[in-house]
Amino acid sequence: MPKNATITLRIEGELKADAEQIFRRLGLSTTEAIKIFLSAVRNRRGIPFPVQLDEQRMAGAPLSLDRKAALDAIMGKYANITPSEEFARIK
Repeated sequence: MPKNATITLRIEGELKADAEQIFRRLGLSTTEAIKIFLSAVRNRRGIPFPVQLDEQRMAGAPLSLDRKAALDAIMGKYANITPSEEFARIK
């Protein structure tokens, strides 16, 4: 299928840099990571992780997130996600 769609977004530079550092450690480009997310949305027919209110955060407590645990949960739970090697081959 031809690639003919573009996504453009503005995000904080620190968020982008932090995410790209994680992607590099996973052997992914930012583009590949976004494709994985979008594939998971399509495969799951929704956001591929729980989206809910965090009561502590709503009460003003700082949000603590273990990045490795979050990545492990996303990468490990979704076996239907196309691996980065497959994206590289498709390119």
